[in-house]
Amino acid sequence: MENQEFDKHLKKAITAEERKLQKAYLHSVENSLKTSKKKFNWRIAVSIIMLLGLVSYFALFNQSLSNDELYANYFSPYENVVKPIVRDKVKLTKIAEVFSLYEKGKYEKALEKFNKLTPQDAIDVGTLNFYKANTYLQLKQFEKAKTIFSETKNNKEWNQESLWYLALISIKLNDSDAALKNLHILSTKTFKNKEVKELINWLN
Repeated sequence: MENQEFDKHLKKAITAEERKLQKAYLHSVENSLKTSKKKFNWRIAVSIIMLLGLVSYFALFNQSLSNDELYANYFSPYENVVKPIVRDKVKLTKIAEVFSLYEKGKYEKALEKFNKLTPQDAIDVGTLNFYKANTYLQLKQFEKAKTIFSETKNNKEWNQESLWYLALISIKLNDSDAALKNLHILSTKTFKNKEVKELINWLN
């Protein structure tokens, strides 16, 4: 609550300061145009513009985001790289059908189909579970997704991706310590390196 109040006062102060600087800049321009004898003081104008830029930068990077906002900003479902949709095919295999539903955002139907797939359908168990966990995320069933990602992070193929989604789930569930733990592991790897560093900075 104190942080929220501080943020409100900070934003108000920044807005007031921006308005003050803008008025000073316009006043400077107006005075310089009133008389041709006086030369326009570019140094003052440039200084004011730079100050405006610094205030805007400060305002942008010192706003606090809630965990829900962080999750929303950084989450996106993993792409369908297993069986991309083939538009001209009328009859799809079981695997193609479920990934078609996933890609179209029909997550409840996709989950039903995912639960019916088996290794006999020629799909790797790790891959099946990884996409199933992504589907649970889309259905906002975070604990179920977390349980599956905790398993698929041990799969070499899906290790980094699973750690990323585990970190996002922890953020969503307000467990910053768990999120940072996974993010720090990811920071030594290559997957979403820029986003990982950004989230670490937000959470610290």
